[in-house]
Amino acid sequence: MKIQVIGASGVGKSTLCRYISKRTGICWIDTDRYLWKDADFTENYPVRERLEMYRKDRNSHDGYIVSGSVHTWNPQGFQDRELLVLLLLDETIRMQRLYQREFENFGARMLPGGDHEQITRDFLSWSKTYLTADENSVCSLACHKRLLREAKCRTLELNANKPVDVLCKLVLREYRSIPPR
Repeated sequence: MKIQVIGASGVGKSTLCRYISKRTGICWIDTDRYLWKDADFTENYPVRERLEMYRKDRNSHDGYIVSGSVHTWNPQGFQDRELLVLLLLDETIRMQRLYQREFENFGARMLPGGDHEQITRDFLSWSKTYLTADENSVCSLACHKRLLREAKCRTLELNANKPVDVLCKLVLREYRSIPPR
């Protein structure tokens, strides 16, 4: 089983992949782990270190459920996937989720006067561009739609405003419908 789930920040990629991993026993790979060195999301790993972590994960596991993408720094990453899933969510709900997640992670630090205020503000501003940014943007709907069009595997778009168990069933049903290679 090789499934990759992409979508905007806050749509529930990690939640869904963690759930599928627990249900199936397949390895969950969270691509945020390749990107961020720190819990404050202020320092990125250099690309060579990201590539090393990626190689280690890929050499350690035959199958995976991966949340997020690596296409901007590793264009060949996860090209052996069998299913590419794009999660979509109403923007108002998504932005509410992101604000709530930021507050859970940083509390008063993200509020005016806090040491994480500007980082949170920048992140939320960037997140609001998902629907309007072009396909050359790091994370945009246009880019994700291009990835679906160019995928050499089965693709699936899902409305993420469903319970995680329902999303899991839809993903696994689609995966099971793929003819053997």
